[in-house]
Amino acid sequence: MNIKSLLLGSAAALVAVSGARAADAIVAAEPEPVEYVRVCDAFGTGYFYIPGTETCLRIHGYIRYDVGAGELFERATVTGDETYNKRARVSVRTSTASETELGTLRTYSELRFQWDTNTAVGGYSNDNEFSVNFAWIQLGGLRIGKDESFFTTWTGYAGPVINDGLIYDPGPFDTNLVSYTYNGGAFRAGIALEQGDDSNTAAPAWGIDDYAPHVVVGLGYTAGMFDLSAVVGFDTRDDLATLAQPIRGGWSGKIRADVTVNDQLSLMAMLHYGENSSAYTTWANGAVTDETFAVTAGGSYKFTDKATFNIQGQWRENNVVGNDDAFSVAANVAYQVVPGLIVTPEIAWRDRGTTAANSDQFGGFFRVQRSF
Repeated sequence: MNIKSLLLGSAAALVAVSGARAADAIVAAEPEPVEYVRVCDAFGTGYFYIPGTETCLRIHGYIRYDVGAGELFERATVTGDETYNKRARVSVRTSTASETELGTLRTYSELRFQWDTNTAVGGYSNDNEFSVNFAWIQLGGLRIGKDESFFTTWTGYAGPVINDGLIYDPGPFDTNLVSYTYNGGAFRAGIALEQGDDSNTAAPAWGIDDYAPHVVVGLGYTAGMFDLSAVVGFDTRDDLATLAQPIRGGWSGKIRADVTVNDQLSLMAMLHYGENSSAYTTWANGAVTDETFAVTAGGSYKFTDKATFNIQGQWRENNVVGNDDAFSVAANVAYQVVPGLIVTPEIAWRDRGTTAANSDQFGGFFRVQRSF
């Protein structure tokens, strides 16, 4: 009986212990699963999946420091001397992308913060500046939001140098727009409806004056080493601007050719022609009733994996009695110190073709940029 009682007691004790452990196992909380950030390589380098979604996000941008000197870039001081023209800028960019049944859904934004040396009465001033340069949504080929003018971006900027608009820019920049781009491989086409910019600080202001938007149409074709693009912009403004400039509105156009000779050498040339009354003719010279022709050409040569030589020239015809044609040349060497860090010394010369004392100017420029 004693042995039987001992066995029964031991079995009861084992059951009790097992029950206690089972109860403990039920009560104990399971650890939360860890959701690691996943790399998204479907849309390029730097994207990752936003946790819990199928949307890919990239955060990128750059920090840049510019220094300009010489007649072309210097700033006057209150004592009548000259000094450096400097700018420190932070650019913060975000890109998102995801695939949908209607095509790729994208967004892009860029915010710029900078401390700039500006011209001021009697000298110069250093000012904090902020701008929203891009804020658009794109589904497939349809884009809406804040962008640079389709007239400017369709054919690309003026050239491969830093100061690519010493005589004129290749078109206007800031605008709200609705655009559509079709890309069929070798052939591409696009159209945009633009509001322009009627800010008092814009030079010149080119905002629409009624419900009719500005219209821009672009075509492009790629064949091997050659790429051709053309764009036409129509400024729809038709109200009187001022007594001094009673006409505004009209058309303007550009044709660009790019040639990739080999892995080291690439060349470009762009022809500009338009009515001076059009806001898209940013190279206008002469009376508002005139039309102006201009040319931009340039190229890049990659000496080594780290050093690239860039050069660009601009010419603009003279439409003003007593003035000559205008010319400018800029050249630099962009050198990659380490991946993500590029230093670029540049020299530039400009002759506006006028009789003014400062028509012919020379200057030097230096840029340090860390991109991420």
